Amino acid sequence: MSEPPRQPGVWSGLGTVVLYFLLQFGLSILVGALIGFALAVKIGVAAGLRHARPDTTAIKHLMQASPDIRLIVAVATIAAAAAVMTAIVRRTWPAQWSRADLPGFGLVQPLHKGFYILAVLLGVLLLLLGGLLTHLLAGSHQVHQDVALMAGKVPLDLRILLALLVVCVAPFVEELVFRGVLLSGLASRMHVGWAIVVTAIIFGCAHLPDFKFMWYPVPALVLLGLVLGWLRVRTRSLWPSITLHATNNFVAVIGWFLITHH
Repeated sequence: MSEPPRQPGVWSGLGTVVLYFLLQFGLSILVGALIGFALAVKIGVAAGLRHARPDTTAIKHLMQASPDIRLIVAVATIAAAAAVMTAIVRRTWPAQWSRADLPGFGLVQPLHKGFYILAVLLGVLLLLLGGLLTHLLAGSHQVHQDVALMAGKVPLDLRILLALLVVCVAPFVEELVFRGVLLSGLASRMHVGWAIVVTAIIFGCAHLPDFKFMWYPVPALVLLGLVLGWLRVRTRSLWPSITLHATNNFVAVIGWFLITHH
């Protein structure tokens, strides 16, 4: 008799979330180190041609002060973490990948194409509601996301590259981690409604570092997470949730291009 297919539990679901963010942290250090090494070689060669001593302090200053380098590190980190995380999830739970119902991850087409239209409309609506809610909670405090600040300081070509990742790559991997693995893991030990709520809370809190640990955007992100979880269960597919998430990010990205002029 064959063993039942492996499925995520509560701890493996939570562990996947932690692993995803640890991957981003570790890869950002690795990418930064590689860029620093490349700069060191460039500066060393230039200094050698001039028979001068290399200025190692210039490398540290350039890494910290250059928004272009910071954005390149962020882009490489997002792309690499997404690729590694997707491969890990696919390899660990292959049977759940294309299973529609929980504990499956729902990477199948929804029963009705109209769910995509609903996802787009909800994505726009939730961004507007979320922005209003955050504004009401923050009051006179300024709330900025790190990625948006970086986008406003770099040339157009780098801004477009970052936008593509934020709209196309990040929604897929985040939905796979949160509404795929984590939601399935939590639903194995609690009612699916509570699993959606807990997933949404973790989703909101996980984005605190993006806002320098200011809590004002968290309620809006929790609301977004609740709708994303509901859509995943209601449509029996992860793709509408990915579409909603991508639409939400896309509308936010439009703001980068409207408020920046270089």
